[in-house]
Amino acid sequence: MPAGGHEPARLPRPAALRGCGPGGRRPEPADAASARWELWNLRAFWPDAGPADLAALKARRAAILAREREALAGLWSGDEVILVPGHGFRAAAPDLATGMIVSLHQGPYQLLLELFLDQGRAPLVLASPEARAVNAARADALAARLGRTARVGWIDATDPGDLRRLARAVRDPRQPVVAFLDGNLGEGGYAGTRERGMAYRLPGRDLRVRTGLVRLAARLGVPLHPVAVHWNERFAAEWSRGPVLRPGRRSDPDDAARVLWDWCFGHVMARPEQWRMWTMLKESSACFAARAADGALVPAGLRRDYARAFGACLEHAPRTVRLVLERGAEVWPGDVLVDTDGDRFFAAAGLADDDLEPLRSGQPTLAELCDHHGRAWVAYHGLRLCLLGLARLGG
Repeated sequence: MPAGGHEPARLPRPAALRGCGPGGRRPEPADAASARWELWNLRAFWPDAGPADLAALKARRAAILAREREALAGLWSGDEVILVPGHGFRAAAPDLATGMIVSLHQGPYQLLLELFLDQGRAPLVLASPEARAVNAARADALAARLGRTARVGWIDATDPGDLRRLARAVRDPRQPVVAFLDGNLGEGGYAGTRERGMAYRLPGRDLRVRTGLVRLAARLGVPLHPVAVHWNERFAAEWSRGPVLRPGRRSDPDDAARVLWDWCFGHVMARPEQWRMWTMLKESSACFAARAADGALVPAGLRRDYARAFGACLEHAPRTVRLVLERGAEVWPGDVLVDTDGDRFFAAAGLADDDLEPLRSGQPTLAELCDHHGRAWVAYHGLRLCLLGLARLGG
């Protein structure tokens, strides 16, 4: 799959908005709206991707998942052949015993923890409480099914007590520490990432990404070991390593973080059908950050109040409150949003010219725009158009 080029990210072109009177279109089915988001996400890696490319990717993904279910069913029934490559990989990498192992949600990533459970070692996984709630029972069930005596432990990086456990574990060869980079979460969740994360550029998208793992490793004085696994053409688990990183207290953590993210997205671009964290692209997109509304006409002191009022309308009165375009607005090549009445120019931040057509041809309610564009689009772009003085809310 080609991933070159630096064409700015654009939302896929939407269908025409349904009319408000007789003969108007019905709301777009939920699966169609989901497909628009999926195509937009694919364009982060492949800016020229179209619906056929998305369909081909989804077909490959379905085939991979079907084969994976067969392989994991065999593992659960006692056939451990898919574990053999991992055990060989572990034997050839004794330095993984200390420091932190960094991986991504690709292919049979669950097998990473088994590398150590097989030796009677209890790995610690850095994860949010939400991720722990989802995955802890599954990890315990797999370990029990395979007859492993050790169990996976969990670390919340925002808990001071857990961090003290982590500081001891990273120096103890009996207790490996594992973190999944592409979760891209931390304090404040995805919203915190969008506001405080490091800027990172993909071929078709600007993201905000976390650098906390690098900062933590520098603080503890331990190396980071990138490790990935994927299904190869013979459908065997194939393991690989990235460059070992040793961030120091005086080094720029962003430099090491970029190396890690380059390694991560290099794997994703090579095998996009095996990646499980596509939602990260949407949730971490820089165009949805509050600070993307630079140049707003609404005074800084009033923006929070305006945003609160907009959110209240979207939550409680979306069928009666309308979004009214007040000035001429166009998106020009180069992702430039133009106020044609006032000769003002802004970053389009992912807005496409066709996205404005419903506003040019009428005064849709917030609910109608949500049916057409999706709630996330309205919550971000609708508010931003108001803050820029291009639109207003009306009854």
